[in-house]
Amino acid sequence: MRRIMIVTNSLTGGGAERSMNLVSNELTKRGWPVALVPINFSEPDLVDLACEVFPLNRQWRGGIFNTLSAIKKFNQVVHSWKPDLLVLNCDLPELFGALLLSNRRMVAVEHINRPWITRLTFGRMVRGFLRIRRVTWVAVSSHLTIWPEGISPNAILLNSLTPISVTMPTKNQTDKNPKLTRIVFIGRLTPQKRPEWILEIVSKSGLNAEIFGDGLLKNALQSQAAEHKQNIIFSGFVRDPWSHLGLGDLLIVPSEWEGDGLVVIEALKVNIPILVADIPDFRRFGLPDKNYCKNIDDFVGRINQYRDDLYSLVVAEEITDSILASRSLEVVGDAWEKFLNSA
Repeated sequence: MRRIMIVTNSLTGGGAERSMNLVSNELTKRGWPVALVPINFSEPDLVDLACEVFPLNRQWRGGIFNTLSAIKKFNQVVHSWKPDLLVLNCDLPELFGALLLSNRRMVAVEHINRPWITRLTFGRMVRGFLRIRRVTWVAVSSHLTIWPEGISPNAILLNSLTPISVTMPTKNQTDKNPKLTRIVFIGRLTPQKRPEWILEIVSKSGLNAEIFGDGLLKNALQSQAAEHKQNIIFSGFVRDPWSHLGLGDLLIVPSEWEGDGLVVIEALKVNIPILVADIPDFRRFGLPDKNYCKNIDDFVGRINQYRDDLYSLVVAEEITDSILASRSLEVVGDAWEKFLNSA
């Protein structure tokens, strides 16, 4: 079997990283020689890695010399381990792959429909270098094309579902229909995710909220919440936010756009009541209309409608099962193995 080196942003940080950690373990279990190279320093993930790991320990926002040092170390790791194929998982690994000094076969993974959103010109340059290096493109969802040309990916390789030990009781498992007591947000605090909507929804609904996640908007959001004396807890990045949820919680996902929408998929597994933005990236899941909201007032209206009937916002089992079936690690592992054998 060929030697596979998977390059990620970090060990932890989001669904894309954890999903690739799981894929690394699954391929290792199947006998593939796999090495994982997380670029940024981070705490260990919930997933215990079974493959070789070569952390580059780049500091996030550490400056150009910090990045150049990590690129040098990356080249040394590649030279030493001698992979037959590199998998570049997200924007930063794409940059490192573009600047690799040796000639290696590479596969890049498209996760969202607007990559390099804050550095479009630089992103075009990086992908231009990758095109010259004849990189093969895959995507994590069939609704994604490869930016900026809009071409179709060579393969669709879904993200695997993270093993989740916490599951809310269903309506059939309890006599209680809990009343809505708290709004929950899980995700990066970036413009794409529209976390500022949570603050507006809290103001208009009078509810408490807890925000799990970190990002560029955190300080501004905290200041705004304090200014308006809102009862919102900012918990930062939490490796397992689902273990902090309970009866009476409502997950709100107000994203302007998404890639795979892993938070929604994990929420379906947990059986938590959920409201999501009415965007094409979420409409593809085929949830009931009552779970979609077009704007802030729509979210508030739906909250008021189901305050005392929260279980009505839990997605039915038959819909959930149809979405989750293709996300098992075995199915995702089969897809990756088939692709690697043909790449």
